[in-house]
Amino acid sequence: MPGTLARFRRLALTSLAAVTLALPAAACGGPARPATPATPSASADAFTGKWTGLDGACPTLTGTVATSLGRTGSGKPGPADADTPVAQNINCTWGEGEGSVGVSLYLNRSDGPLPAAETTAQEFQRSFDKAVTDGSIRHERPEPGLEDRAYLGIHKDRATIELWVLSSNARVTVFHQVPELDESTWESALAQHRDTMRGLAADVLDDLS
Repeated sequence: MPGTLARFRRLALTSLAAVTLALPAAACGGPARPATPATPSASADAFTGKWTGLDGACPTLTGTVATSLGRTGSGKPGPADADTPVAQNINCTWGEGEGSVGVSLYLNRSDGPLPAAETTAQEFQRSFDKAVTDGSIRHERPEPGLEDRAYLGIHKDRATIELWVLSSNARVTVFHQVPELDESTWESALAQHRDTMRGLAADVLDDLS
C-alpha cells in the first residue's frame, strides 16, 4: 500500500485538478496543468483577497480536534510545494494510515483580469464539480456556515473524508482517513465526522495571515 504522504498528495492533486497554478512548471515538479483560467498579473503588490499567505512549510495544528486525534504540530510538507509572489501551494500530512490527516492549500495572491478572490471562487467550484462528475468524490453535501462556501464528501477510496473550503482568495481541502465505509453508511459517516473536519479546517485557517 502506498504511503500516506503519496496518497494524500494524489487526493490533493485531484482537488486542484481544474486549476492551472500561477507557478512555474519546474516548481510544481511537472508540466503545467491543461486548464487555462485567466492569466494572473506578474506582481502581487496589490490584490483583492483576505489572505496573504501561510508562514512556514505547513500549518501548525494546535486545536482540540487535532489533539484528540494525536495529530498536533507542523505537518510533513509535500515535494511539490511552492511559494511565489503570485501564489502559494502547500500539501501536508500528519501521520500514516487510519486516523491520518492531510491538507491541501492553494492561495491566490494576484489580481488580473479578475480579482483574486473572484478567480479563486470560480476555480473552487469548477474543481469541486469536476471531482463529483468524474467520480473522485462518491458522496457529497454542502456544509453551510463555514467561510464563503464548503462541501463535505467521501473520496472514491471509501476511506477518506474530505472537506473543501473556500475562504476569499484561499482554497483549503482537509482529508481524514477513516476505516473503509460501506455505501449504506456514507451519509451517517459525514454527520459523524462533520465536527472533526470543521475543527481541522478552522485550525488550518487560523494559521493564515
